[in-house]
Amino acid sequence: MAVTAAGLVARTRLAVLPTPLVATPRLAEALGTGPLYVKRDDLTGFAFGGNKARPLEFLLGAATADGADTLVTGGAPGSNFCAAAAAAALRAGLHCELVIAGEPTPPGPALALALSWGATVRWTGVPERDSVDAVLPRIAAGLTARGRRPYLIPRGGATGLGAVGYALAAFELHKQLADWGVGAARVVVAVGSGGTMAGLVAGNVLLGRPWTLVGGSASRPPEAAAARVLALARECSRLFAQAWPPGTCRTGPAPGPGGTGPGGTGPADVVVADVRGPGHGLPSPEATAVAEQAMRTEGLMVDPVYTAKALSLVPRQPGGGNVVFWHTGGLLDAVAAAGQAHR
Repeated sequence: MAVTAAGLVARTRLAVLPTPLVATPRLAEALGTGPLYVKRDDLTGFAFGGNKARPLEFLLGAATADGADTLVTGGAPGSNFCAAAAAAALRAGLHCELVIAGEPTPPGPALALALSWGATVRWTGVPERDSVDAVLPRIAAGLTARGRRPYLIPRGGATGLGAVGYALAAFELHKQLADWGVGAARVVVAVGSGGTMAGLVAGNVLLGRPWTLVGGSASRPPEAAAARVLALARECSRLFAQAWPPGTCRTGPAPGPGGTGPGGTGPADVVVADVRGPGHGLPSPEATAVAEQAMRTEGLMVDPVYTAKALSLVPRQPGGGNVVFWHTGGLLDAVAAAGQAHR
């Protein structure tokens, strides 16, 4: 429904693109890797949202193209996606209804920002994050019954449409690596709801698989995360083929038959490792150590929930060669963690 009759995906620009790709030689030396580059999607420039800005461009575009007046989404109390969605709704003149897991509690930085941007918050009363999933359609149905036009976005914006933002980001990275004189590389990225890696998988396949992609699952068992990423990547590829038919995409190679690229997107394209440590949202010793190294060597802030855990994968992966760490953001959590460490 987000693909117009002309074959173009509706898009509302939010991010400042392209984000930088920077070399981090001191961190590479500390981690014992080959050349290490960091893709700075913590600097997308919208609402402290990091990687959330890219999918929201297409999800917000779809909502406005559909004539929606309300964004409906949800997540955990510390969800950066919820905060960014509230800011995106405000930017577009829409209301925002957030469904948050658990009981009402004093808001942390992300939820405080969402409230400041005018979001209405409803609590599930159940601490598990997946409690949000059953409530979202009920909220949307209630709004529809009252004459509103809601646009429902799953937790984390994890849809094939949202992943289109990261399929395009793959082309962005491909050009930047070429400017550095780099072809093949290992790309490491955090995996939460799965949309970011799914888009990168779709883009990597469309580009002819120049990279080995490795995801660090910080919230789900790796097998479940990999299955989710694969399904989203395939959906993303189909949408990409509709939006940019063969021969029309100027940012990189055109999709193959069915929009799935060379050989189709398969399980071998999705490699996911377990970086949950003691659990979702809980720091792991490996992540804490690598976060300290990133700060001390490059002044690079990584949060304990996702990005530090994904970065801890970099020295654990075998082989040399070029490595790209895709920094997905989480700066609010990084700042909060730094404050707690120095109390």
